[in-house]
Amino acid sequence: MTLTDSRRPIGTMVAYGFHEAVLDVDLGIARRLGATVVEVLPDWRGLTDPVALGRRVHDCGLGVHSVHGCWGGRAIAADRVDLGSTDARVHRDSIDDLKRCLDWTGGAGARCLVIHPGGLSSPRAAPDRRDALARGLNALADHAQGTGMLVCVENMPPGVHPGSRMADLADLIAEVNRAEVALAVDTGHAHMNTTAAEETRAAGARLVTTHVHDNDGQRDTHLPPGEGSIDWLDWSSALDTVGYEGPVMLECIRHLRNEPTSLSASLLALLERLATPGA
Repeated sequence: MTLTDSRRPIGTMVAYGFHEAVLDVDLGIARRLGATVVEVLPDWRGLTDPVALGRRVHDCGLGVHSVHGCWGGRAIAADRVDLGSTDARVHRDSIDDLKRCLDWTGGAGARCLVIHPGGLSSPRAAPDRRDALARGLNALADHAQGTGMLVCVENMPPGVHPGSRMADLADLIAEVNRAEVALAVDTGHAHMNTTAAEETRAAGARLVTTHVHDNDGQRDTHLPPGEGSIDWLDWSSALDTVGYEGPVMLECIRHLRNEPTSLSASLLALLERLATPGA
């Protein structure tokens, strides 16, 4: 495989269903970034048409790689979504909403549904929450079976048990051992726990997608890469170590939308480096 053949795609999150003009702006930013794929953050309460979204993205020369599933109060029918909840009703409703998200993801033509493993919780609750999360992932894997879609569990900021450390999630995913379940690394969340590189190495071969943004290691500010304190060369090396071939998916669209000057030549150069294995 040549270096060009192995280049990782550049992508960015885009918002859909909140305000009509926002999607057009976000797709314009995607084109300026040189992106070829996007991740969609839908207005889940509105449950807007995924097929129409897929057509609009395709008409811009882009593909829908992933969808960000509902979480917390950003739900469809549930009061809140927490796949690690030990409350039977909350857990059942969370699974049902995330199944709806999977159906929407398929309608949009995407391969990956990125989900949160749960919300803020006590370390003492970790064993019971781990069991609930495993049962939830198995239920979602059953729903996704035969569709080609993947449920990708994202590492979280400090305070989610399990979920804040990628090693814990990787162990759980290995135990669940379903082809439909994989991992997504969030660089900003990782930087608040250890380092983006360390959490990426912990994900290993089960890593199939990313959320890429920067911060100061303390606050989850979703800055463009290079505007915080993440060591991006170390992270790029970690991607090479685990053999990652998926997209470098930016999750800083609000900042790029509100601060157009942040879409700079230095950002584009850094993205090109992250997209190039061995660079």
